[in-house]
Parts: sequence; structure tokens; C-alpha cells
Amino acid sequence: MNKVLHISAAIVFATLVLALSACRQTTTSSSVSNEKEPQTHTTDAQTDSVVATDSTFFTYEMAMEILQPGYKCDEKFIERLFGDMHFAMQMAERYISDADWGGDSPAISYCWGDNVKYENYAQVATGDQYFGVNFNFFFDESRKTGSIKRFAIITSSRQWYQRFMQSANKDGLRLVGNVDPSIYGKKGKMYQKDAGQVADSTEEAYYYVYDFSIDGNFDVEIGFDNGVDM
Repeated sequence: MNKVLHISAAIVFATLVLALSACRQTTTSSSVSNEKEPQTHTTDAQTDSVVATDSTFFTYEMAMEILQPGYKCDEKFIERLFGDMHFAMQMAERYISDADWGGDSPAISYCWGDNVKYENYAQVATGDQYFGVNFNFFFDESRKTGSIKRFAIITSSRQWYQRFMQSANKDGLRLVGNVDPSIYGKKGKMYQKDAGQVADSTEEAYYYVYDFSIDGNFDVEIGFDNGVDM
């Protein structure tokens, strides 16, 4: 009888050990899975930005990749890029421009973001927490692909602004002076990084960041200037 009791107790003990082990394994697997899940767009009141710490948020690195000479994209790429960030298209106005391709080429003036609108050729915040990107997409009608040379960004997020400027500094952009307010209508600081000599020209190209931020309202423009006036 005692032998039977000992065997039953051993079976119960082994069952408990297996159950605890399975529970611990399930908890560990869940934790790893959560770490790999991408962060999502949020408007949590505990953050200072409509985009919080979303890893897909439009970063300095993303902007610089698109601004690279020779980088071509199309409308679907643009829609997918900002759609994945959960930004809404605030404006898409088609027009004809002769400032990029050297002729009458189609272009689209875009504004994407949250809690912003585009009026009188400028982005305007419509809420306490906001993010907006305005840019012109110049394209070749026959190929439907084109280029972007600048992004104007406004945001209420100090966190995003600090990360953006730190990335620019790390990438080699240095303060070279003040922006001419007679041209831009506002004061700001100008940062530049040489991009080498333009092909078939004596002009020097450069990347730039104009920082118009003031009183907690962060306003920057990032772009590529090939040094040639069309």
C-alpha cells in the first residue's frame, strides 16, 4: 500500500513540475514575441507627440535616403510610405513646374500628417499635438517616376526634433550661418554638408537643414541643393 502511495505522489509531483515548466516557457515566449512587435501609432496623453516613439516615424535617415541624387520613386511609393506611418494625406495638388527637369514637367505638391492643414503655401497646426510634412514631387510623365529635393516638417514633438538634429549633426551637417529672412519670411539657422561637385558643372552640391524652430514649435526643412539654377 505504501508503495502505491509513493508512486502516486511521484506522479503528482512530476505533473506539477511539467505544468510549471510549460507555464514558464509560455511566459518567456510571449515576452520575446512582444519585443519583436513593431510599435504602433498612438496619441497617448503621456507622450509629447502624435507619433510617440514609433520606429517607422519619418526620420532624418528616411529623408536623406529619398533626397539622394538619382533616387526615383512614384506616387504609390509615397502613399505607402506615409500610409504605413498612419499619416493622412492633407493635400495633393497637381501642377506644372519648370524648375526641376528643365521643362514643363508635371509635379504634385503634397502635405501628409496629423492635426495639420496646408493653406496660403504653408503648413498650419490644427491641434496641440501635430506632425506635418510638405514637399513637391517632380516626375516624368512617360515613366511616372520622379524625385523629391526637400521636405518641410512641422511638429509639436521635442523628442522627434532632438533626435532629428542629433542625426543631422552625426551625419556631418554643420552650422554655417543664418537663413536669409527676406527669402523665407522667418528667421532660422542653416546647416550644410558638402555633397561633391555636380556632374558637368563647376558648382558644388550640398545637403542642408534649415531650422526655424521657436517657442516649442519645431519647424525644419531638409533638402538637397545641386547648386544649379534652372
